[in-house]
This record gives sequence, structure tokens and C-alpha cells, in this order.
Amino acid sequence: MSDPLDPELLAAFLPEWDAAATALGTADAAATPRLLDHLRGMAGAFELRSLSGMLAAAEPLPEPFAPGALAGLAAALRAQAARIAGAGADVPPPEDAAAPPQAPRQCRVLLVDDSAMMRRLLRESLSAEPAFAVVGEAANGHAALERMAALQPDLTLLDIEMPELDGIGALRAWSLTGPGAVVVVSSAARPGTALAAEARRLGAAAVVGKPSGAFSPDLRDRQGGAILRAARRAAGLPSAGEAG
Repeated sequence: MSDPLDPELLAAFLPEWDAAATALGTADAAATPRLLDHLRGMAGAFELRSLSGMLAAAEPLPEPFAPGALAGLAAALRAQAARIAGAGADVPPPEDAAAPPQAPRQCRVLLVDDSAMMRRLLRESLSAEPAFAVVGEAANGHAALERMAALQPDLTLLDIEMPELDGIGALRAWSLTGPGAVVVVSSAARPGTALAAEARRLGAAAVVGKPSGAFSPDLRDRQGGAILRAARRAAGLPSAGEAG
């Protein structure tokens, strides 16, 4: 245990620390850096190494911004301050408090299809899985390559039959420098076809057929599960039965 803390200094420290940690638990992305800097400054000024260590262990904060992880960090910081107050000295935090729980990182997905309806259906299918976050859309291969470069998605769901540059052309370019994984979702490249074989040769992680052609309003019911399974495998996530 460290040397005893001055009771008057501790009495001045605790209310301000508790208020700042409480605010951190509900802070938005804009306020979070300021509150963290304030807490780091207080812990350093009072030479409370346990609190400084907990703040350091929480970096970097999860991306995309995850309020749930901040709430866990704030609760751990407040609990440690209460331990210090009870002991009258800086005491080590419990082992499980040194690294507050972090929200799992979502798989960032780009949707590529020339049909706005199909992109909406794909988005709705993925919305059933909290592991996925759709970060962008594109309506042809050229736009897809631009979005890939700008967004660096973890996974792209790619149609084949599109104007300007089709999916096979986009796959050829992606296979050289593109980020993430690609799952082809297309009526033109159903599994077992020559186009499907070409897509796999170019590096597509999976090929899923659209159930009723290029316009498929029944996609969620008939192929939603297959798309989700292929997306999870391509992203390196466990299957739904293995998750948790």
C-alpha cells in the first residue's frame, strides 16, 4: 500500500473525480477526449498511479465509438476512487478493473449493387446481426473501388451484373490492392457456374445466388440466412450457433 493520503486533499479530490467519471459514462464522441484528459490530469496531479494505470489500460477506446465501453470504464474508475477513499491511500485496483470491458469491434461492410432496392434488402438482412455495420454503398464497379479505397471496409458484398464496370472487373482490381474480403451476391454467378468459379479464382470468399434474379424482394426470406453465413465466414466470425 502507498503512503497515507492527506485527508483534506482526498476530500477535495473525490467529488470532482466522481463527477467527471460519471459524466464520462454518458459522454458523446465530442466530449469524451476532454473528459479523459481531465481525469488523466487529476490522477497525475494527485499521484494516484492506480487511476492513471486504469486510464492507460483503456486506450485505445474501441472504434467505432462505443458508449457501452465508456460506461464500463466510468464505473471502474468510480469504484477504484471509492477503494482509495476507504483505505486512505492509493491501493491497487482489482485485476478485472485494470482493463474495463470493451465493446466488440463491428465488421464494416460495403454494399455494391446497381439496384437501390437490392442494397436496401442487403442492409436489412445484415441489420439482424449486431456484428455488422454497413458503412457505404456503391452502384457500379468503379464506384465500388473508390469506396473501398476511401472506407477500407472489412467486407464487401458485390453484385456481378452492373453498368460501367461489372463485378468481375471490380474483383480483378480488388485482387491486386483491395482491402478486406469479398462475398459475391449475384444471380449471374450462382454456385457451380463458370462466373462463380472465376469469382472464386479472383479471391472472392464465397458466392451466394440471388433467389429470383436481379430484382429479389424475397431475398431476406429465401437467402438472408445464406448471405449472413457467408458474410460471417468471410469476416472470420463464428457461425451463429458458435457465437457467444
